[in-house]
Amino acid sequence: MDYKPSLLFRSGHLSTCFPTIFRKVEIKYERERIDTPDGDFLDIDWVKNNNQSVLVLCHGLEGSSNSNYIKGIAKYFSARNWDILVMNYRGCSGEMNKKIKFYNMGQIEDLALVLDKTKGYKKVVLAGFSLGGGLVLNYLGKTKEYTENLKCAIAVSAPCDAYGSSKKFDEKGNLIYRKYFLNKLKSKMEAKLKIYPDNEKLKEGLKANSIEEFDNLFTSAVYGYKDAVDYYNHVSANKVLKYIKIPTLILMAKDDPIMSDSCYPVEESKENKNITLQITKYGGHVGYVQLGKESYWLEERMYEYIKDGKI
Repeated sequence: MDYKPSLLFRSGHLSTCFPTIFRKVEIKYERERIDTPDGDFLDIDWVKNNNQSVLVLCHGLEGSSNSNYIKGIAKYFSARNWDILVMNYRGCSGEMNKKIKFYNMGQIEDLALVLDKTKGYKKVVLAGFSLGGGLVLNYLGKTKEYTENLKCAIAVSAPCDAYGSSKKFDEKGNLIYRKYFLNKLKSKMEAKLKIYPDNEKLKEGLKANSIEEFDNLFTSAVYGYKDAVDYYNHVSANKVLKYIKIPTLILMAKDDPIMSDSCYPVEESKENKNITLQITKYGGHVGYVQLGKESYWLEERMYEYIKDGKI
């Protein structure tokens, strides 16, 4: 199944921006709060159909269960009688979390807590998008034993080389993305400073002018890495793909504006028969727009992968 868009969406930038700005999806969630061992919390959102199969969704950087692509996928699968569980990372659920730290692409212990809520299901499918795709791949590659009901996984637009992706953000043509994410991250810093007014790491984060600088000043400092490069080295999923033990689709677009060539794990995927790497010519970053239909190509491709005997 290949993505063949209209001429209008043969632009990576348009495919990336259009769903965020123009797509409208309505869906009703039921919220549940998980208390974390370190005294913080995670909010997860459910769509329940009393089914024995559940799709677990992990959003991208500064996204949430209200991101349009998450709602679109949740609605599509819910209409086909799947239960849906959406993980909101710390500080992404609409209520500020308690600890200084928020989340990062290697924070697989939080994902493990969320997956613990799916023990009662016969079939679990795990899917992540952008940063969430990297999180999913890290979880699969670093977890020694999965639960028996975890049948397959999907990672969409995952920056498998975090350093390469950070460099793409710095390119002149990507100013819009750099500003968008930095503004959201800095707003979060300002909100957290109201809770911790004297925290120097939060103050440092506000000085960042690039994603790499933010990860250098805040992320690496909070999580104990030497610097941003050390952080990227530890969370780049291309290093752990060979350890994935269940069928996994890695879906990427060649025209993704925030992916460097090193983000596409072509050689790494060849080393593991469990991985299906699909690189489409078009699609942008978590885009795959499909006009004239309520569903996007992305959710249709995900459903096809799962339906075609993967579970």
